[in-house]
Amino acid sequence: MGKKLVLAASLLLAAGCGETMESQEPIPLDKLPAGALDAAKKELPGVKFDSARKAKYKGQDAIEIRGKDKQGKIREMEVDLTGKRLEVE
Repeated sequence: MGKKLVLAASLLLAAGCGETMESQEPIPLDKLPAGALDAAKKELPGVKFDSARKAKYKGQDAIEIRGKDKQGKIREMEVDLTGKRLEVE
């Protein structure tokens, strides 16, 4: 049974549980494309953004901007390299 559990966990990790996002290296918030952080703040008001990182979104280069809302829930917004919104989570 232990081998089956390890195999199942490995498959979930490899598949990413259905996610299309692959996280990569961090980016300081002050180095984001012009307007990207403002767009995230507008899209997710009340979220305190604290990190960003390079990523792949559906095969294209992207940036994931993350923060927490007032209830402590992690919220994310993916933008392309020009700062255009791709997805909000």
